Amino acid sequence: MQHDDVHQLVLTPLAERSWRLCDRSVARSDAASVVAYVELLDTGVYEAIWVSVGFGSTRYPSMEGLFRAAVRMLGRSHSSGALKPEPIPHRPPAHA
Repeated sequence: MQHDDVHQLVLTPLAERSWRLCDRSVARSDAASVVAYVELLDTGVYEAIWVSVGFGSTRYPSMEGLFRAAVRMLGRSHSSGALKPEPIPHRPPAHA
């Protein structure tokens, strides 16, 4: 992990124990700037709901572990490039 990678990530507070993890290398107006929503659970564990770099949720014992995972995911998503969605085949409407 490069030192500069962490500096592109920033936590924006949403509430006392929840944040939005954003990538500053992406324009704020772009939805892809939101990497994850993070919440500190009662157990002391951080739960990340991945938005732009992954799917699902994962839990981390420390914020450092969460940041390391985010940097890895960002690295993978940047190296694979933007994915083009699969086209949806068009069919005539079903007749009832």
